[in-house]
Amino acid sequence: MEDRVTRFKAEREQLNEIVLRYAGVETKRFFSLDGQVYRDGALPRKVKELLGLVSSLVLRCDDCVLYHLIQCYDEGVTDAELQEALSIALIVGGSITIPPPAARLPRVGRDEGRRGVAPRFEGRLTMTDFDALLNDVKALVRAGGAHRERAQALCNLLRDRVDHYDWVGFYLVDPAAERALVLGPYAGAPTEHTRIPFGKGICGQAAETEATFVIQDVSQETNYLACSVHVRSEIVLPMFKDGALIGELDIDSHVIAPFTDADERFLEAVCAEAATLF
Repeated sequence: MEDRVTRFKAEREQLNEIVLRYAGVETKRFFSLDGQVYRDGALPRKVKELLGLVSSLVLRCDDCVLYHLIQCYDEGVTDAELQEALSIALIVGGSITIPPPAARLPRVGRDEGRRGVAPRFEGRLTMTDFDALLNDVKALVRAGGAHRERAQALCNLLRDRVDHYDWVGFYLVDPAAERALVLGPYAGAPTEHTRIPFGKGICGQAAETEATFVIQDVSQETNYLACSVHVRSEIVLPMFKDGALIGELDIDSHVIAPFTDADERFLEAVCAEAATLF
């Protein structure tokens, strides 16, 4: 995960350089003020970074959260201090502040006694958790009711129960068009990509090759269809019935590199169950 921090810092420096290149005097003054405010003063810099972290959590700015968390760690913030800061964010911002520290926040920790930035996702489900969730998936899919309604409920279930699944949906092979996918049930923000030709974007590539695609950083992909500025990673799994491709399960995440082998194995099992609904 240190690569993620290195990329984030480099990306931030590059973007700041671009902003300042075209910035007016007001923006440049703001950047200067930002640097001055976070210096040691009546309040130590460490405390100021914790204040910035709390504010970022309440405002739900993921990039700001990551930035201030890295700064906090560099200033020697302990796990106990971080936990108390998160408690303040919860009191100030309410329960809406829980998902970021649970699933998106890198954690301040120790790596074999060596101090360094070592972020990881605390909220990610384990295989045991996935096993329990898969039982719920099976119960939902095999219950009575309209197939499309159950498919929609399945999308809702996955998005609600796995914190790093921010958009969950099915793309189905269109029987009325050659080599094309059409958007089916989904949970999350609306998308303009309601029809996708085979080969185009990650979904189109998965349909073309009938293979799973795990994209841990969509910014590194040249053949990517952007659905939202918030999407950082994507996993697409083909879905088969009687040996033929019938569609795929597409999941977007707002964090970089959240998908593990456990996700992939779990979602393969989900696809096997969901195929019976189409």
